[in-house]
Amino acid sequence: MSARARNRPLLAQWRQQVRTAARAAWPANQPPYELAVKLRITHYTTRPIADMDNLIKPIQDELQGVAYMNDRMVQDVSGNWRDIDAPFRVRYIARPLAEAFSDGRPFVHVRLWLALDEEDLG
Repeated sequence: MSARARNRPLLAQWRQQVRTAARAAWPANQPPYELAVKLRITHYTTRPIADMDNLIKPIQDELQGVAYMNDRMVQDVSGNWRDIDAPFRVRYIARPLAEAFSDGRPFVHVRLWLALDEEDLG
């Protein structure tokens, strides 16, 4: 059996965790966005464990129907990793992000916002 075939059950389980977390984080009375969005995915860990594009695509897929109607609405996407043990200067931090850092285990932070500055050629 190939490594890819062995990893399919793990990927399916992880995708379900992503969808469950997205549903829990998305405001209950807010429908998914129907406008273009921007997405930033940061993996906080001691070292990267996968290619970033392999992390981004399943997250984009699982946010469909929860945060936005279709992943074609993602106008800009960025993915990166940060060393979870690195020193960070933080002035204000959202409670879920602070809790994730204080837990001490690797985690993925997903930030999504409407793409309102469409004139930016950046």
